[in-house]
Amino acid sequence: MSNKKIQMIPKIECGIVIDHIPAGDGIRILEILQRDPGLKNVPITFGMNYQSNKLGTKDMLKIQKEDLCERTIQHISLVSPGVTIKRIRNFEVVEKVSIQPPIDLINLLKCLNPGCISQNEPGLKTHFVLSDPENKRVTCVYCEREFFINELSPII
Repeated sequence: MSNKKIQMIPKIECGIVIDHIPAGDGIRILEILQRDPGLKNVPITFGMNYQSNKLGTKDMLKIQKEDLCERTIQHISLVSPGVTIKRIRNFEVVEKVSIQPPIDLINLLKCLNPGCISQNEPGLKTHFVLSDPENKRVTCVYCEREFFINELSPII
């Protein structure tokens, strides 16, 4: 018996790997990727519950496209801050970035407050500020209400 590790998800020649996703968050990230029109018909490999020295268990996604749009990356950072995005070329990692949510979230999330001006003014972009990154809480700049990120709908 060999001590070699088995490659559970095959390497990709060129594309993006989203790694170090806490187990269970991968499905939510996959939902974000499915809403991105730039990824229509792009092969995506999804793995769940892999062993990880850093997290215990993790999920992973491999996308056979050279880049992700900034908006998609921002949505991913809201769902699972700290995930790693690796750019792959010729089967090698050429760039590795750990993503964090932006402080200003402009037109990324819909405000739940029916009285908020962002709900009633056509064309007005929503604007939230990341008020509590540790607990994933944001505050609407217009109505000043605070929400958990996961209770708000994304604007794709």
